[in-house]
Amino acid sequence: MIKVICLVAGGALGSLLRFLMSTWVQRLTLHSFPSGILCVNVVGSFLIGFCWSLAEAFSFSTNVRIFLFVGLFGGFTTFSSFSLDTMTLLKAGAFKLAFINILANNILGLLAVFIGLALGKNVTPLIK
Repeated sequence: MIKVICLVAGGALGSLLRFLMSTWVQRLTLHSFPSGILCVNVVGSFLIGFCWSLAEAFSFSTNVRIFLFVGLFGGFTTFSSFSLDTMTLLKAGAFKLAFINILANNILGLLAVFIGLALGKNVTPLIK
């Protein structure tokens, strides 16, 4: 039962943070490109990589891993919102922006996980 509570708590917090960050970034950019979700996906990817390295180095418990990786980051990053934004662009005939959105989310997301993981591995010895 504690695993379910960790999952629900992390998911609720992640969803709230996604809404706040994506709305804030989208207002800052004032553009038809879905930069809010892109930002969430890249930041979330970085944080997943960084926290992954910490989880390995500090042997996070199963409940903490569920809270972070399934709940918090699962609720924060959202492929479904990215897909909806992309389909909205395609439906509106903004094929170039849709293509840029697909490339940006995938390339920057993978790059952010790599950088987060590398940074976490380099920071871990300083924390221990």
